[in-house]
Amino acid sequence: MYARDYMVREYPFIDKNETLYHAFKIMEKHGFDKAVIYEHRVDESGREYKALAGILTCRDIVSKLATQRLRLTTPGRLHVSSFMSLNPVTVNPDTPYSELVKIMYSRGVGILPVVEDHDVVGVVLREKLIEILRDDDREVRFVMDTEPVIAHTTDRVLRVKQEMLTKDLSFIPVLDEREEVVGYITIVELAYAFFKFQDIVPAKYKKERIMHLLVDDVMRFRPPRLRITDTIATALSSIFEKNCRGAVVLDEIGGLAGIVTIHSLLEYIVREKIVSR
Repeated sequence: MYARDYMVREYPFIDKNETLYHAFKIMEKHGFDKAVIYEHRVDESGREYKALAGILTCRDIVSKLATQRLRLTTPGRLHVSSFMSLNPVTVNPDTPYSELVKIMYSRGVGILPVVEDHDVVGVVLREKLIEILRDDDREVRFVMDTEPVIAHTTDRVLRVKQEMLTKDLSFIPVLDEREEVVGYITIVELAYAFFKFQDIVPAKYKKERIMHLLVDDVMRFRPPRLRITDTIATALSSIFEKNCRGAVVLDEIGGLAGIVTIHSLLEYIVREKIVSR
């Protein structure tokens, strides 16, 4: 199987000169948390084409939108070119599956543009690559993180943002004051929260209000729940069913035993199905 067999042909494809507001709305409409960014170029024959300029992800938005400098403006006055990641890793339609998985895991990326003759013909998403685990009957304990970073409902969102960015996380379970799992927060929720905050809150109130933005204000409820004895296939189905980045694994008394994430599933594929061959 090759990139052409896994690539998605319908995806957000946005001009780098568009506003961040426009880009975010396009991503939201397509149900994507990433977008391919292009710029207009002309080749040697005089043909104009849309060349790959970068990738815009929710992580890019979170890492920059909450900075002090940008709090004084709105997404409608910011441009994609200031947020996108430059020089993204690309593949061609004939790149084999094993190479796709290794690149995504080693580079820590969730999207690979597929380029052919200067043109972006599709993208390979991390979610598509882990679909091979749909029939894996091993227990989730083989893939779960038993010491995950957690958040509490009363934590400040800025602290969670820092944890996610510095530790490259995309899914954090949320516990209440009784240490019971009540929800979760992902990089997508953070991006949406900061985007709405920047768009709605007047500039003179932003500095104070962002300091008081709590996890309870932005988290999502009812994360996918698993038992340690559930299979990896069950974990995958649960994550896909809720269109989530991960799932919580509960012990015999309902306490948090660990989490399974899309990243940990990709790591499992690399470790058990690629490297071990």
